[in-house]
Amino acid sequence: MTAVALKKELHNAVDKMPDTGFLKAVYAMFKEYSVSYESDYQLSPLEKGELDKQRKLHKAGKSKSYSVAEVRKMAVGKLKK
Repeated sequence: MTAVALKKELHNAVDKMPDTGFLKAVYAMFKEYSVSYESDYQLSPLEKGELDKQRKLHKAGKSKSYSVAEVRKMAVGKLKK
C-alpha cells in the first residue's frame, strides 16, 4: 500500500471512529512519534553548506529547476519506455 493510499485509509477510518478513547490514544501515539521523528535529525555542517550552495545557484538562475507538472511529465515518459 502506498503512503498516499494509507493516509486516505487512515483518514476515512478516523472520520468514522465513534470511540473517543481510541482516537485519543491514536492521537497521543501520533503526536509522540511526530515530535521524536522531527527532532532526531540535524544537518551536518557539510550538508548545510551544500544546501546553501544549491540555494544560491538557484536564486542566481544558474541551476535548472522543474515545476511539479514538468517532473510528472518526465516521470510518465520514463514509465512508458
